[in-house]
Amino acid sequence: MAWDDKFSFRDCPWCGLTNTRLNVKTVNQKFTTRDGADRFWATLGCPSCGNAVLIEHGDPNARYASPIRVVPAGKEAETTIRHLPEDVERYYLGAMRVLRVGVPDAAAVQLRRTLEAAAAHFGIKERVLMKSIEKLIEDGHVTQSFAPVLHHIRAVGNVGAHASDEDVDQATAEGALRFTTQLLRNLFEVPGELEELTKQPMQAALPPAPSGAPAAGGPPSV
Repeated sequence: MAWDDKFSFRDCPWCGLTNTRLNVKTVNQKFTTRDGADRFWATLGCPSCGNAVLIEHGDPNARYASPIRVVPAGKEAETTIRHLPEDVERYYLGAMRVLRVGVPDAAAVQLRRTLEAAAAHFGIKERVLMKSIEKLIEDGHVTQSFAPVLHHIRAVGNVGAHASDEDVDQATAEGALRFTTQLLRNLFEVPGELEELTKQPMQAALPPAPSGAPAAGGPPSV
């Protein structure tokens, strides 16, 4: 599935309108590069300022539907993650939605669920999240240096999930979101980008030769 209407629920990068749904005009517009690669775009419009927003999305036959690029890029670019599986993305996007409307406790719980879903995506389904975190590290999905980050997100999520005198404030939830974003990029975006890179022709991956210099693999200038 290339396009999902949930992509239209985003802030306007032009006027800053928040908690809105951009009007979808067209989807699955295909453009082919000179190298023969297909790129797909959707055109949306802001219901307030009327400016257009372009969203590049995956191939219609792609397994996961995630935005690749938003033009112009707004603040959401800081938390956009490519190659994020749908079973993980649903909790991650849910955390951002409730955080945006000022419910940090709920955001903390959704971030904790994001960790659980990320671990489950790798076949790790321990009954206790702490055990799942240890298994993620043990199996080499993330390095030991991520351990404090993972446990911080888990702890913040625990506070948000239980009734007590302690609440999760906006700043704490935003910090947990930043940590979660970095973790998910390490788990999914970096491997996904590397996989795409290996599918590209080697010549396309090389930087252009300086003016007057021989092309890669060509004979030297005489």
